Amino acid sequence: MSSYKISINQMAEFSTATSSTKRRIIAQQLNPDILRIPWYQLPKARIKKSFELKGDLRPIQEAIQILLNRKPISKRQVIDRQVSLEAMQRFIEMKIPSIFKEIDFSIIKPGTRSTKISGVEVIVAPEIVVKGRFKNKTVIGGVKIHISKNNPFDLQKSQIVASAIETYLQNEVVDEDSIVLPELCICLDIYGGRIVSCSDVNNSIYNEVIEICNEIKLYWDAA
Repeated sequence: MSSYKISINQMAEFSTATSSTKRRIIAQQLNPDILRIPWYQLPKARIKKSFELKGDLRPIQEAIQILLNRKPISKRQVIDRQVSLEAMQRFIEMKIPSIFKEIDFSIIKPGTRSTKISGVEVIVAPEIVVKGRFKNKTVIGGVKIHISKNNPFDLQKSQIVASAIETYLQNEVVDEDSIVLPELCICLDIYGGRIVSCSDVNNSIYNEVIEICNEIKLYWDAA
């Protein structure tokens, strides 16, 4: 049997893609670029720090100054700097969910970045996974940060990501002494200007994720 694997962002893109784009997505999964350098590492790291500090924007403001002082050389560096600066300015205008300010939590590092959904290994890899206390319960949550100027998520894709975060936490992180809190399972889409939690997701989205994974297997086997 093939080892089906896809990243959560690619799964979200797959959900509304044309047949040709679906084939391209699967081809990328079958032949991943192992030398690919991640984009926008600084804003993601500083947004994570801002969440950790309950919405404190000083890490963002410091990063903006770092980038303003940086002299990019390559075309990639120019684009990364420009988009990163704009992304952090956009984040400043957004408000993190109030629940992150109301509870005491710490950042944790799960032992795995992925989970199986309907036989497909979905690489969820939230930038932030938190564990804290809420209403006398130990709660778990996670945040996926999406920065894409050309391909922001619509509401449905954000809901798909949020639901996958909850599934990942339920399968791989929660233990007998804790629960996954839907309000803490967040898809943060900077260019979509949207913060969607699992509390906004209904059962149809979970069913859709399963259908997407089943379709991924069909395209994978046909590749």
